[in-house]
Amino acid sequence: MDSSLGKRLGWDEDIHEIFNVDDDQVLTVDMISDMTKMSVETVRRWCRSGKLSSYQFGGKYIVVGTDFKHFMRASRRAMGYGIQSEI
Repeated sequence: MDSSLGKRLGWDEDIHEIFNVDDDQVLTVDMISDMTKMSVETVRRWCRSGKLSSYQFGGKYIVVGTDFKHFMRASRRAMGYGIQSEI
């Protein structure tokens, strides 16, 4: 799904624009660490636990833009900014 459809459905409005990446963009753990200001190990832990949907190749995790945005929206809600989430 392209990001304009997500915006029309209201899905992108509840995350800050710095987290708004292209839906088909491939993100590395390092990229996500830089964007979220969390440690690389924390991002790996999110991937290992399944909190952040990811693919693993040769011990390295990659995340697709749509999955990252879903995680950020769910995390924002879980922190008390909206509807409660399981994250």
